[in-house]
Amino acid sequence: MVRKTFRDLRKNWISFLSVFLMSFICLFIFTGIFHLSQQMDATGKQFSKNSHLADSALTITSFSNPKEQQTKKLTNVSQVTRRSIGYYQNNHFSLSILTFNHSSISKPQVIRGAKLSQRTGIWLDEDFFQANNYQLGDDFSIEKQQYKILGTIRQPEFIYHTENEDQPLPNHKKSGYAYLSEQSFNHLQIIPTRQLLLKTTGDNNTPWLENELSDIWGNNYQQLNQTHDGTGLSIFFDRVTQIQRLAFLFSSLFLLLTLITVEATMRRFVKQQQLQIAVLKAQGFSRWTILFHYLSFGVIVTLLGSSIGCCLGPKLLSPVLLSAIGNQFSVPDWLEVQTTLGYAGIALITLLSILITLIPVLPLVRQLPAFIMQKQSNQRFKRVWLEQTNVWSYLPFSLQWTLRDIQRNIRRAVLGVFGALGCMLLLIAAFGIKDSINFSLDSVFNDTYHYEEKVSFKKPLTVQERKSTVQSLSTDYQWLEKQSVKLLNESKEQTVQATIVSNGNQLYLPEVDLKDLTGNQVFLSEALAKRLNIQAKATIYIKLQQQIIPVFIKRLIPISSPQGLFFSQKTWENLQQPFEPQSLLLPKNKTVIESPLITSKNEKLQQFKDSQKLIDGILMIVSLLILAALTLGITIMMNCHLLIFSERFIEFATLKVLGFTKQEILSLSFLETSLLTLLGWLLGVPAGRLFLNAYVAIVSTDQQQYLPHITFQSMMIASLVLFICMLLVQLYLNRRINRIDFATALKPAE
Repeated sequence: MVRKTFRDLRKNWISFLSVFLMSFICLFIFTGIFHLSQQMDATGKQFSKNSHLADSALTITSFSNPKEQQTKKLTNVSQVTRRSIGYYQNNHFSLSILTFNHSSISKPQVIRGAKLSQRTGIWLDEDFFQANNYQLGDDFSIEKQQYKILGTIRQPEFIYHTENEDQPLPNHKKSGYAYLSEQSFNHLQIIPTRQLLLKTTGDNNTPWLENELSDIWGNNYQQLNQTHDGTGLSIFFDRVTQIQRLAFLFSSLFLLLTLITVEATMRRFVKQQQLQIAVLKAQGFSRWTILFHYLSFGVIVTLLGSSIGCCLGPKLLSPVLLSAIGNQFSVPDWLEVQTTLGYAGIALITLLSILITLIPVLPLVRQLPAFIMQKQSNQRFKRVWLEQTNVWSYLPFSLQWTLRDIQRNIRRAVLGVFGALGCMLLLIAAFGIKDSINFSLDSVFNDTYHYEEKVSFKKPLTVQERKSTVQSLSTDYQWLEKQSVKLLNESKEQTVQATIVSNGNQLYLPEVDLKDLTGNQVFLSEALAKRLNIQAKATIYIKLQQQIIPVFIKRLIPISSPQGLFFSQKTWENLQQPFEPQSLLLPKNKTVIESPLITSKNEKLQQFKDSQKLIDGILMIVSLLILAALTLGITIMMNCHLLIFSERFIEFATLKVLGFTKQEILSLSFLETSLLTLLGWLLGVPAGRLFLNAYVAIVSTDQQQYLPHITFQSMMIASLVLFICMLLVQLYLNRRINRIDFATALKPAE
């Protein structure tokens, strides 16, 4: 039986090779991408663990020893430490400056040089240090104060560090962070932000903690934020989640198509070997021996393909993807991880292939040999419904023959349609993801952002400061304020971003006008509303400065970015909140005079270029998926049409005997292949778009909602690829048809 197994594998090597390739690609893509996400996830968590990252950061106006002691005594608070944060900028770079003490909370990791101490010196961000070619012991100047560079550090809160939110891509040469002792920090003439870093117990109740801290600190209380929110860590773990979803969703589709192909292959193979099964039973082979023999085909092929894919994915694919994505993040070292999910994938594919093979084999091995060897009764075919119309007589003979053949062999026709549908579905999904990402980016910078320059300030501006800033400008500018607010939803607090804008058209919201907002009305982004299960025309509650305020959702906005709540200046002030913008949006050829309050001026074009670089890593994964989709598509079509050919082998031989020329037979084959491919294409286009819509919704993040989109060009390329695949498959089938020996084909089966 072993020799028969390998003989049958060799004889049907093309069909089994397709199953092997699909199993291999499925696990290769999945384990490679998933291993990357696990490696990033483990590195980020270990980095946070090693630094004993604080759970929360309480921002206050000033420190107070008695109130700090009260905070330490709270039930859910285990550790408390102070931290001051300042911001320094000159013509060459900007620097976030933090203080340290010898507490274990949020302790930066020293990469080189001296350990953190009270010495007069500075510890620079490692990436900033390298990008500017500093050396240990160099003098570093801040506000005319000179500090020796004593070492370099990395801190998990700055794992993804940009100067501000207007610069989506890290620029380590122009922006970084540094640590000073508290004494050295206090000598600087910069505006400090005072924080208490809190380490809480596992049963932390954030709303309860907020209330307790608000009672303790009174007017000194400003806000309480989770450390993971609004930092580089949130961006980092959003990217991890996005990569995981890419791995699971596409691999699930690959797995589904693989299993369907396995079922079609094994069903046809078992049907071809029906007489051999009868002979084996007649010779005394047991039911279980025969069953295990045919199960071994699926096991050998899928086990071999998935095992090789599982081994090569983490070793070959993950390093390539990490080199493209990992350089955006600042970590000490990328951890090596071992995941067992790939082995679970091997077991799953193998198990499912066994179950699928049982479907056609099990009924046969239970029957008597004589019954298995009986010829199938002649099937009485009904006339095609077109034959009953006047149209039928006007159809050419080749089309009549093909339509009859399709109706009388529905299962075979479905197999051919599935091949084209699967190929088109994969191509649309792969091309569509790439187009959706690019389209969403274009939508943000062309449709939403109408400004040409965005000016950011060191602090929120008062009314007088705003007037002095724009005194030389017309009314084309627009002020922008962004705040983190707590949204109360289903007894939970959700931190969301509130965007507040003055009158103007530099920030355009699709389908709505902020001027229409009255009273406590707001707009909410559609993606966030869906995630939080919030409907339009509903009243929700937000927390501002410990006040619970009701707001009315007037409409949901289909916007890619920014996400969150949208207020007009008038609505914000109606809620008794001061309008203190941090940014100014300017149209083309407009600028403001230099001011000490200005931290940066960002051109929209440069932001767009940086955002494109930011998504290069994801687009690399998507390009890989396009290549995999193309390979799988060709494999599916080739396998499906080879199975059809195996069923029509005797039919083609009979036509030869009846006097049909080779050209006539080839034209009949081509016509059927074309019709089935065309039908698959017609079904594949809407199916692909439906899958794309669902897929885009799942891979979107809290910061960026991708809009499902596929360009006409991509659709044409996908369609062209499909029909080229059909032609390649047909060329191969033509070779097989030309080589048919009708004498051998029509002799009685032995």
